[in-house]
Amino acid sequence: MRKFLFVLPNSRWFEAGAWELYPYNVCLLAAVLGDDYDVSILDCNADNLDLNDALKRITSEQPDFVGISCLAVDYARGAHAIASGVKKCLPEAVTILGGVYCTLMPEIAMDDKYIDYGVLGEGELILKPLLKFIEKSKLPEQLDGVAYRNGDEIVIKPQKDFITDLDALPLPAYEKVDFRKYCYTEVKFSVVDSPDAVPVAKMHTSRGCPVGCNFCAVEHIAAKKFRPRSVENVLDEMQFLIDTYGIREIVFYDDNLLFDRKRAERLFQGMIDRKFNLKFKPVNVAVYRLDEKMLDLMKDAGCTTLVFAIESANDRVLRDIMGKPLSVARIRGVVEYAKSLGFRCAGLYVIGNPGETWDEIRNTIQFAESLDMYCHLSIATPLPKTRLYRQVKEMNMLTSDFSFTANAGCSRGWIITDQFAPFDLEVLRTYEWDRINFSTPERRSRTASFFKVPEEDVIEFARRSRTEIQKRYVADAGKRL
Repeated sequence: MRKFLFVLPNSRWFEAGAWELYPYNVCLLAAVLGDDYDVSILDCNADNLDLNDALKRITSEQPDFVGISCLAVDYARGAHAIASGVKKCLPEAVTILGGVYCTLMPEIAMDDKYIDYGVLGEGELILKPLLKFIEKSKLPEQLDGVAYRNGDEIVIKPQKDFITDLDALPLPAYEKVDFRKYCYTEVKFSVVDSPDAVPVAKMHTSRGCPVGCNFCAVEHIAAKKFRPRSVENVLDEMQFLIDTYGIREIVFYDDNLLFDRKRAERLFQGMIDRKFNLKFKPVNVAVYRLDEKMLDLMKDAGCTTLVFAIESANDRVLRDIMGKPLSVARIRGVVEYAKSLGFRCAGLYVIGNPGETWDEIRNTIQFAESLDMYCHLSIATPLPKTRLYRQVKEMNMLTSDFSFTANAGCSRGWIITDQFAPFDLEVLRTYEWDRINFSTPERRSRTASFFKVPEEDVIEFARRSRTEIQKRYVADAGKRL
């Protein structure tokens, strides 16, 4: 039986942050490969392996195939480091790159001679057929959702169809990793990955989002159509996690969990009816899908935290620039009612879109402050294949040093307009985020309570962010001298 090794590079190798979350997608792919291959998983993040140790582990496994997972474009350097190392240690091994990076940027990803194949889109649909072609030494010309080489030519065949029946997928192969280790991981200062109860698990109950916000690439990764699993299928997986691992909290990583309100209501009511007694939280919620009835039901079902995707306090920006079906008039009432029910609340905001005025940016910041909850403030960041990227590229608005793979957590300015310069946004974003969340004892206490950390940690968190912008200022000033 041929050996397939999935590898998740350690994001600490080239970036500051660590991806310490359970590799749901990779475990799902492992389950899809089933018994046809001898499958194992090496998560360099979980074990905090350096590159040399990772390559030693890979070499000791002697895999026939190495599947490299890269779930964000800003982690690309780690993926390429693994591919290069594998080919030097195991030149006969076949390297296959998958994940968001390869899906959104296949031409750049496949420019690396150490990557043999790319999987573009949903690997559950593509990986196994691709392996069959490789094993027969045939080019996968009949497959969509792949990238490969035909002599010196790089062939890119985007995914055309997405999985229609998500219920047909198996449960992730939880047993392929030390799942309990992930269940007790707390990601400090993460808006959603600091659990209220452990052990905790993550789940996807649906894929895709039809909304199409200008900054979002989901339609190219998971389709613009909302594709749900059935409620019973989701509840059965929850029951499995409770019975097998004693799970006490679920984090839903759906692109838009509440898009189908009736389905969401059935899901939450099902959790109540089955008496799961779980805590849960979505990674974010669409404000336009919330009302008092939905909030009451979510609270009764065990929801503890709501991260509101507010984005802007200006109807013009939401409607005409971002393409988001949200009215500002709706926001405050929803947030205030959620707070009255005892939810831990935070707001997500994006400033610096092309066409947005400085006054509108300031208005968003003032609005965020007035809601009296943790504020996560991002700078509009052009991601591959998004409407935002196409617009700023066509209008020549990008800075000369723009890079898709620069890891900045949406805190860098890349867009130049007649209203603001990139560095103006960086300074404004850092200091207003600091002021709203940390400037008084009451605000520091609120932030510490949200993240469930001591106030001293909150103070250090803010200090590091200020220091980073100061370093950027010095570096920027040095370039102008």
